[in-house]
Amino acid sequence: MLDRDYRDIGAGIALVGFGLAAAVYALSHYSMGTITRMGPGMMPVSLGVILAIFGLFIAIPALFRKGQVVAVNVRPLIVLSLSIVSFAVMIETVGLVPAVFSTVVIATFAENQVPILRAALLGASMAFITWAIFIFGLGLPIATFDWPF
Repeated sequence: MLDRDYRDIGAGIALVGFGLAAAVYALSHYSMGTITRMGPGMMPVSLGVILAIFGLFIAIPALFRKGQVVAVNVRPLIVLSLSIVSFAVMIETVGLVPAVFSTVVIATFAENQVPILRAALLGASMAFITWAIFIFGLGLPIATFDWPF
């Protein structure tokens, strides 16, 4: 056991950092306006401040409670990063449906016990849902299948 809950302290500090960075960026790049006539910077600044406050609500109590050893599992991080990279590489080269299918199938390898048939079924259903929403429903000009051969 550790003398503090470092996992929550780190998460709270990260939230405070992201929230303050968003608020400072919005303050320096957008007009705030007034409460009755809000400008484009009012919402990002207020959300950044709220995120920073939530980060404090997480980090401060963690200073006064015992923590456990943080177990870091890098497999999900690596596999999910690879699935996002595969989507970025494949979306323009082979189209939306194969890119979504491969992204979902690769992402299922972050867990140990997902059968390949279930991963393929999940990938196919997500590819169909993505096609139905973005291509059929919204009519976005994204290639459905764009095979290079």
